[in-house]
Amino acid sequence: MRRIAWNGLSLSAPPDWQPANVEHHFLALARHGRTALECAWRPDPAEFSVPRRRAALERQNRRLPGFTADPRRVPARWAQVLAALRPRLAYVPFAWHGGCGALCHDAEALCTVEIRFPAGNTAAHGGGGTAGPGTTPAVTRLHAPEPDEAALLEAATVLATLRLHPRHEAMPYRLHDMELSVPPGFALRDFTFRPGLCALRFRRGADTLSVERLSPANVVLQGLPLRHWAARRAGVDTREVRSRLPYCQPPRARETAVWQRTLRRPLLGALPVLRGLSRGPTREEGAAWLIGDENKLVTVCLRSAGQPEPDTLTVLCASLHLIEED
Repeated sequence: MRRIAWNGLSLSAPPDWQPANVEHHFLALARHGRTALECAWRPDPAEFSVPRRRAALERQNRRLPGFTADPRRVPARWAQVLAALRPRLAYVPFAWHGGCGALCHDAEALCTVEIRFPAGNTAAHGGGGTAGPGTTPAVTRLHAPEPDEAALLEAATVLATLRLHPRHEAMPYRLHDMELSVPPGFALRDFTFRPGLCALRFRRGADTLSVERLSPANVVLQGLPLRHWAARRAGVDTREVRSRLPYCQPPRARETAVWQRTLRRPLLGALPVLRGLSRGPTREEGAAWLIGDENKLVTVCLRSAGQPEPDTLTVLCASLHLIEED
């Protein structure tokens, strides 16, 4: 199983399920080009009323062919699979012509997640269903189509690992080739996933935290030693960049560089009369390192309006490592 963690949700999925669509509070996994799982979650401190949530689901999905949240029409085997979520999660099961799902609520994390397992995944899996690729399973007037048993067992395995993480705890992230644990209170602000770059940026009050993985490292460095590249990137003198991190040694780090600097930004600096005024100083701490024998480079940067908490970069750097890809 492949462990995946993203912005408050984590689960383990079959190794051939790959991230297909990633948003702040949405994750879709696909197998062989077919969607295998969709998760959409959000903070939800309200009391979870099953009748009220069931009625809301019926209204929101009334245009989805065959959609039902009526427990008498939801396939019995799907209901049995979901029963394993109790008492950890309260939930409302549902089904439609194209698959099964559930709206789940975690009272501890104060979060709701809607999960969907499209039936199209069973054809690619080679399960025992009678529907062929691209066809719609037979639907009766009273019941949604029975899911494929092999797909149900796979869904049950995934659901057993589903977790929602409260904001007051360290937040795990594990996606693509990067894994880390973000200190409590930092909220994901934006992210970038593209060839050669994985970047995550967080905010906690006036503090910002960024993490980047760049590759190939030799192209990024353009022949510069790591300390010289880090100095140019941070806008500091090379003499201000040290070669050893004072707080920890990141896993598999082959060569490291660390810097500190103080930034002062003018308040309404475009007006000459106010150009002398400034906000409080912003302190920046940053680090960069090369990963083992891999041609990859990692950078982290913490900007804090006050005195940064000493453990922030220690926790982050100790947990941050790159996953070896197949």
